[in-house]
Amino acid sequence: MRNFVVKNPVGVTVLAGILGVMGFFTFVMYGMARNLDTMTTVMQKMGNDLTSMAEVQNTMGHDISTMSQDISVMRKSMTHINESVGQVSQNVSLMAGNVTQMTSMVSRMSYDLGRGAHSFSSPMNYMNNMFFGP
Repeated sequence: MRNFVVKNPVGVTVLAGILGVMGFFTFVMYGMARNLDTMTTVMQKMGNDLTSMAEVQNTMGHDISTMSQDISVMRKSMTHINESVGQVSQNVSLMAGNVTQMTSMVSRMSYDLGRGAHSFSSPMNYMNNMFFGP
């Protein structure tokens, strides 16, 4: 076997330095690539999340529009209810007047029924009172 003898130690040192620098550069590039991969993954997830958020906002806008229409319908219904309550109030006022009138008519009817009953129970007395006063 032959002994390996280095004839140019400067060349070996330069080669070792170049290999060391290349190794360090490779290590740095690997770290950067790993960070870039992580950043790309995060950006993809963020893009998906933004897409989902845009869809939710579109749905929310549609829901708000529907809710606004429903509130408008409710407002119109409340206006109709107010008008109906006003109509009921007028009808109750008329009904109260009619009840008063009916009460006076019932009073007159009771009086007439009493006179009718009196005339049927004692016709002669009724005739006597009719001509000569009660």
